[in-house]
Amino acid sequence: MRIPVSKPISVLKSPEVTRSSSDLLADFLRLKISANTRRNYSKAITDFCRRNYDSEVSTDLLTQFLSLHQPEAVYQVLQYRQLLIEAKLAPSTINIRLSALKSFVDYARQAEQCSFNLADVRCLKVDSYGDTTGIEVTGFKEMLQIPDRSTVKGIRDYAILRLLWDNALRRNEICSLDVGDFDKSGRLSILGKGKIQKSQIDLSPATTIAISQWLTARDNYQASAPLFTSLDRRSKGHRLDGSTIYRLVREFSEAAGIDKIVSPHRIRHSAITAYLDASDGNIRAAQSLSRHANLNTLNRYDDNRHKYQAIATNTLADLV
Repeated sequence: MRIPVSKPISVLKSPEVTRSSSDLLADFLRLKISANTRRNYSKAITDFCRRNYDSEVSTDLLTQFLSLHQPEAVYQVLQYRQLLIEAKLAPSTINIRLSALKSFVDYARQAEQCSFNLADVRCLKVDSYGDTTGIEVTGFKEMLQIPDRSTVKGIRDYAILRLLWDNALRRNEICSLDVGDFDKSGRLSILGKGKIQKSQIDLSPATTIAISQWLTARDNYQASAPLFTSLDRRSKGHRLDGSTIYRLVREFSEAAGIDKIVSPHRIRHSAITAYLDASDGNIRAAQSLSRHANLNTLNRYDDNRHKYQAIATNTLADLV
């Protein structure tokens, strides 16, 4: 059963709470530290309204949803989960959207704007990091030769590639960097995935020089300015976004003659795997490099590197 959008349900308010549901949503999104998280959560709630109720986000619609009783609210979100499954979205994408809804509802409950919770709505099981294959070291070396370092753009792009490889940074970690996060002594403060505080990492001498050269090539800037900025005429000086970094990596990989589709995250996979190869499987150091909290993730990298499953399969095949 879907909410009849044309018949608003009265909102549940405590005497002290007078905010509208749209204000509540805006306040909720402002709490998200990462711009990427804010964007994903806003997209999830918009998608929920469109798929379940065939309507754009509105104060009336959010008010009706937050006014539901527990069984109906759980049913509505389970219905949404099923629609996402039928649309063949990736389990990780489905889980992000469900997490956004659950988080919004939790915030609304704390603000006494709703009386239900979504604890009974389970996320999908995800086989994370099943594919950790990347590109060969020689392939990345070719990519590093592509940026024209006699130009400002080439200097910037080269520094970004070094961070993707030398420190296995995620593209959103690069996008969120400010000038003040960089220390010329060879340290960088990054906002890691799922973190609310920045932590320091060590840079290689090559990466330190590359970032220093980029800052030298830039116009005047302040410590609070984005570390990496757009150079396009329309958006010059604005913070570089993740889609631009993705596009740059694709262009460089194609120019280097790499057959497979290369993304920033695939470079991250490649760097971690290359380190495990070079260090004879030093999992502890690889964990510090990747900043994975769960060692099982690094074990998956190591298993894929050794191709244990293929060895077992071929051994069984030889027995018969």
